[in-house]
Amino acid sequence: MSTINELTSQADYIAGKNNRLMAQWQHYHNTLVKAVTTAKQNINHEFICGQGQDIRFTLFNHFTLRIQLSDGFYSRDICYSINLAAPNEDENFAPFAHATLDESGLIDGQINNRDRQAVLEHYLNKIAVIYQCLFDSLHGNCAIHEELKKIILPA
Repeated sequence: MSTINELTSQADYIAGKNNRLMAQWQHYHNTLVKAVTTAKQNINHEFICGQGQDIRFTLFNHFTLRIQLSDGFYSRDICYSINLAAPNEDENFAPFAHATLDESGLIDGQINNRDRQAVLEHYLNKIAVIYQCLFDSLHGNCAIHEELKKIILPA
């Protein structure tokens, strides 16, 4: 049987780990938004307010990207998703990429979440599949939403 001191110690440990991870998520959130909004390159991105703990950008004034920690307590999985819904439909975000975040602030084990340029490059590498899909769709005269569905990760 556990004592109150043991439970208190465990609770402190659990809360501490989760709080450190959430602090790193906030650093990533801030760094990514600053990196995208101050980028000198024209990437046709616009920051829009997220809903809760997510980050949202609109590409080409049409496609909404959402970046968030996956659901669940102490989730270290960053999920990158795109809204596949038509303009008058309810949101339908589908994942197209993932990354990991740890308590020390490393993204995918190597990118410091405070390094604005490295965070931007990492993000652009994650979303490059979206740009390629849009480019290929327009270049090949294909239906864009059907092509976007092909890059969605399996559930």
